[in-house]
Amino acid sequence: MKKILCFILSMIMFSTAFMTAFAAETDINNESMPAIEDKSMSYDGETFFFDAGSGEILTENGEPFAFEDVKFEIPVSDERIEDEIAPAFDLFEIYIVRGGLKKTSGGKYTWWFNVDCSTSPFVKPHIKLTAQLRGNFTTGTTFSNVGNSVYHEYYTNTEYGVDYTWTSNAKTGYYRFSYTLTDYDANGQTQYRTTDSQLWNRTGHVWNFYFNDSSSGKSLPKPPANYLKGAAYTRPSNLANTYYTNYKNKTGITLDSSLYDVHHIRPLAYGGDNSYNNLIHLPKSLHKNVTGWWAGY
Repeated sequence: MKKILCFILSMIMFSTAFMTAFAAETDINNESMPAIEDKSMSYDGETFFFDAGSGEILTENGEPFAFEDVKFEIPVSDERIEDEIAPAFDLFEIYIVRGGLKKTSGGKYTWWFNVDCSTSPFVKPHIKLTAQLRGNFTTGTTFSNVGNSVYHEYYTNTEYGVDYTWTSNAKTGYYRFSYTLTDYDANGQTQYRTTDSQLWNRTGHVWNFYFNDSSSGKSLPKPPANYLKGAAYTRPSNLANTYYTNYKNKTGITLDSSLYDVHHIRPLAYGGDNSYNNLIHLPKSLHKNVTGWWAGY
């Protein structure tokens, strides 16, 4: 009886969360497609990450890029508690879901997700995990579905921890995942979670650059995803000298030009101009990689 009362209290605590999940479920397309088991032995993509502190280019130990981990906590049914499949002292199944961009090839993104359930180490629950790719192709504010949602239904322990993949057209934009997890061993309870967004170019390189200059108030912003190709201006030969002079006049500081490159915040190739407001000095290593990112825009 005590276990049953604990379970009822747990259900009350999570009733609001389930109502939210039900409302949010409308974001998942009705025509879901099964995801594909990834049988590749290693990651062969080119996604890089710039560490602003060390100036190094990182590749996350050769692994594909992942959004932040998403945690689901689903109250355990009284049957599973009595069967001692799940630990009775916490009354929850805890699922950790990971997913992100694995590679870009042939004009396609390959996305991935996997899930694990540490609270049931011996007999994993029967669940269904649905992932919906959502994108924004302007400034990363309002997101809409990109293609059909994909899913995998987990029946056995061996299916957990496996990467399941699907593809979409490669296009510069802000992307995020929306997950829906249904636990059939917990009376079909369903929860919904959404990741933060990231900006990728069409070659699968994530924008992860940061630079801020407190003296001038200049910073390197994330660009919108809808710049059109087309130059209105050319770069004058004295651009760098003009920038450093203007910078000194405004701040009283003389920059060491051997440490920096002058960078167009909005590139000339995408309609940017040569005004001081559109320019920023970047450390040479950072500038090289920001320029490389724009080459795949």
